[in-house]
Amino acid sequence: MGQVAPPPRRAVLPAVIGPLLKLLAVPAMARTVRASAADAATRAGFGLAAGLAGAVGLFCFSRSSLTVLERNMDPAEAWAVLGGFYSVAGGLLYFAATRRRRG
Repeated sequence: MGQVAPPPRRAVLPAVIGPLLKLLAVPAMARTVRASAADAATRAGFGLAAGLAGAVGLFCFSRSSLTVLERNMDPAEAWAVLGGFYSVAGGLLYFAATRRRRG
């Protein structure tokens, strides 16, 4: 009678290591998610602060320019000059922002 080869042994080690590696990877992924959330919150806060600072600066610039212009001309003319300035500035910013899409 011929000898029968023993059945191949199943590798027990990978079956044990896989779940352990997953268990160890979960806290590392959670730290990454927490760090990303904190980074996003920080960026949002900086964006909000920059927007608020820009709005206050624009308000102050507008009031000071109106005060200076109203000394030399009628208040309606001063508002027209300021409106024209902001129209030109807005148009330039629009064309600068959409330059990539147009070209």
